[in-house]
Amino acid sequence: MNKNNHLKEVLDTHKMYHVQDFVDKVKNRREEIKEKMYNHYGNKKYQAFDSGSFAKHTAINVKFDLDLVEPFKHSTFGTLQEMFDDVYDFLVEEYKNTGVSIRKQKVSIGITFPIEKGDDKPVELDIVPGRELNDDDYPETNDLNLYFNEDHWGFTKGTSQKTNIQKQIDHIKGKNDEREIIRLLKIWKKQKEKKYKSFVIELTVIKAFEDYNGDTDLWSRLKFAMEYLRDNIADSSFHLYDPGNTNNDVVSSMSDFDRQSFKTDMESMLNNIDRDPDTYLPYYFKVNEKYSDGYKEKNSGTVYPNSPKRFG
Repeated sequence: MNKNNHLKEVLDTHKMYHVQDFVDKVKNRREEIKEKMYNHYGNKKYQAFDSGSFAKHTAINVKFDLDLVEPFKHSTFGTLQEMFDDVYDFLVEEYKNTGVSIRKQKVSIGITFPIEKGDDKPVELDIVPGRELNDDDYPETNDLNLYFNEDHWGFTKGTSQKTNIQKQIDHIKGKNDEREIIRLLKIWKKQKEKKYKSFVIELTVIKAFEDYNGDTDLWSRLKFAMEYLRDNIADSSFHLYDPGNTNNDVVSSMSDFDRQSFKTDMESMLNNIDRDPDTYLPYYFKVNEKYSDGYKEKNSGTVYPNSPKRFG
């Protein structure tokens, strides 16, 4: 099979324009929430902005995040927990008796709107409240403190973490070749229900390609990234520093078991694809058949399996 043609079809069938009507609904709800937040908090906060896979242009149509960051001035709240709880209470009051679900999450407040007729899923948004570190320093630094509402990523409930989401977005800006590989690995992650953090994938791929001078076709780049993950992710000397906080080693929050599992996944995939690409490349990286003309290699008439189990 032509590996590059297949991977291109995988990417094409997972592009966001296939679900543009739904994306527009999500964006409309985002603007609705931004307006409500501005009307309520006014000059107690700075201008909201988008983050997550939408802002980084790594979204795929089977799984995408539209996060709305709300940066608050330092003097607005006495503590980060007060900030987090106040935003939650405001949104609960604003959407009461509307069927909208509001929930506290790890560092964000999740909002789920009732599913509309014709949609496969409801509109969901995550609101991320953050507070500047010192009075009036956010416009210059873009630094924010986030509140941890749950034990997560090695942080305990009630603690905080400094971050700079704008630096995270800038870190991937212009890296179109890396974005394609990140999307492919996110597609694999979603289809195979892997729990690895997308941020780990993103940072690893960007780091892998810092000195890359190999072939530029899709398969060569994907193979290189998978080999890099295989060779490094479980190594105790391997570090992934958050561009938004260089004191935060993102990979250190992964358990040794998860790091070894990630290594094993990459090793198995590479070995299987090398041994039988016609079977295993479409198994690990599936076309989104909903937006494909048929799960076939162009001009060959060959139909690929959904699982290698068919072959015994």
